[in-house]
Order: sequence, then C-alpha cells, then structure tokens
Amino acid sequence: MEKVSAKLKQKTEDFIVEEIGEKWTCKISQEFIQPKIQIEETQKDFLWCELEKRDIDHFTVIKTIANHLETKPFNIGYAGTKDKQAHTSQRISIEKPDIEKLKTFNHPNIILKNFKWNKRKIKMGYLDANHFKITLRDIDKKDAIKISNQIKKTKFFPNYFGPQRFGINQANIEIGKAILKKDFPKALQLIHEDNPRTNNIQNLKYIPRKTLLMYIHAIQSKIFNDIISQALEENLNLEQKGQQTGILAGYKTRFSQGRLGEIEQEILDKHNLTLEDFNITEIPFLRIKGSFRKAITKIEDLEIETLDDDKFQGAKKIILEFTLPSGVYATTFLENFFTFT
Repeated sequence: MEKVSAKLKQKTEDFIVEEIGEKWTCKISQEFIQPKIQIEETQKDFLWCELEKRDIDHFTVIKTIANHLETKPFNIGYAGTKDKQAHTSQRISIEKPDIEKLKTFNHPNIILKNFKWNKRKIKMGYLDANHFKITLRDIDKKDAIKISNQIKKTKFFPNYFGPQRFGINQANIEIGKAILKKDFPKALQLIHEDNPRTNNIQNLKYIPRKTLLMYIHAIQSKIFNDIISQALEENLNLEQKGQQTGILAGYKTRFSQGRLGEIEQEILDKHNLTLEDFNITEIPFLRIKGSFRKAITKIEDLEIETLDDDKFQGAKKIILEFTLPSGVYATTFLENFFTFT
C-alpha cells in the first residue's frame, strides 16, 4: 500500500488525547480555563482528579504540580504519559495534598478538575485505552480521497515496534546480534562506531545495563516485526486463537503451532540466531527467557472526515477519531498510511 504525504501536529488542537480508565473517561474542555477548584470534605489518602494539559511535557507537569503543593513528584500517580505537543486529558492521583495550596493552583498550560477522594494511588497499568482525535494536514486532494477509503476499511493494524527502537542505520540490531553470538569485542567495536563518546570504554561490563538490554530488545523487536510481516504476507489470520501473539524470542520460547511456528523458526534462522543464543550466561542480566506481544491491534470507534485545509491553501485535511488500547501509539497506526513531512 502506497503511503500519502501529510503534516502532523501543525496546531495544538491537531492532536487530542482523552484517557479511558476502568471507571472513567476523561474529556478535554471546550475552553482551556482553570475552573474553580471544589473538593468534597470527606477525605481519604488519595485525591483523584483530571489533569488537562497543552504544549507541555508530562514530567514537567508532574514536577510543577508537586512544587506548588510542596510535595514530591512520586506522590502524584498516573496511569500513562501523554504527548507534549498535544491537548490531552488524563486522570491523576495526589497523595494527602494540602487542600488550601491546591485551591490556589493556576497555570497557563495545565488544568486540574473533577476532584474525588479515593483510597488508592493511580499507577501505570490502570489505563485501559486512549481516544484520539487527530488532524492531518497538507494532503493532496486525490490522495485524501484514496487514503480515506483505505482507512475506512481498516479493522486492525500490525502491532509493529517503531523504527526508533532499532537505532540509526539499525545499529542497535547489529550490536544486539554480536552480543547474542557472544562476540563481545565486535559488539564493543560497533558500540564505539555508533557512539564515539564511548571510545574510552574497553569492556562491555562498563556499558550501562539499560543500554545493553536495549540492544537485545532491538533484535527481539526486529524478529517480531519480521514474523508478523511474513505472516500477513501469507494471509495468516492473526485474529484466530493461537495466532494472536508473536514471540519476543528468548531461551525458553516455545514456537507457535502450524505455519506461524514455521515462520518463527524461519525468521530466527534468517537472522542466524537460535533460542539458546538468548541465554547469555556470561552477562546474567542479559539472559532473556522470552515473552509474547499482541500481533495486531484492533481499531475501535473509527471515524474519518475529509475537509478543505484551513492552514494550507488548496490542500485537504483529514480528521481521524479512534480508540486504541493502552501502550499503543497513535503514530504507529498512522504510519501505516502516511509519511510525515
């Protein structure tokens, strides 16, 4: 499928995210004005509220609120982070807040609203899904019609890992392979070539643990992507029971049944790897048992509208609304149809 050129995030309102939890759905305000903060008197340990933000980084927001309340950022719980260049709404919890200080909170890029006491902290994982409203701009008129029709037919998309995981020129993959093959001198050489600032490091044990894991996760991700790509090319039904997940290879991985399992083995062979390669006993924290990842992501509540672009003369804009499960990025969906300029 040929992708269409488009521009993303030209205005704040072009990227709207509304969080959906087990018992809540957050909505953005029509006017971005801090309402009067009203809190019921009955107190519990945690005060839940909706956090609405525009054009500000998630962690800057948490720090700003914590500083105003003279508490630690750790005392503010959330179920997921949200984009900086966007208008987003989500639920947060504040542990034992100073109510009088909270009532004086005011910030041009942050709104706090809909307060309710609760006995638990909001944590990562409490999030069910996110609802998106995204405007794509500067699209050729013919392309807009064609791509809109293709999107309307879409019920799911491959749950691929994004290219950022693989590094520039896929360097992370090659480093990961060298580590798995226990060719540590080659891995170190490739790390030096990819990042000259590490040239004074003479042994992998001096490379941060997170960085080494990143290289292994890169090759795991590449194998996953290749398996799903091949399965879809062969028209395997990835909605069918037993074929709904792809492997994140490890030394304890068990291949799927049938043709999908054959593809998993073929892709591993193609990368000149075996499952046992992931059992790196020389660096114990790199011993990867393996796990699974959903092969496809279903699109819910999909709506699409094509209009004249009010920013780029003579072009079209496409407004997309859809819901995705937590942990799935909207851009992962959009990159199936668009290249961003």
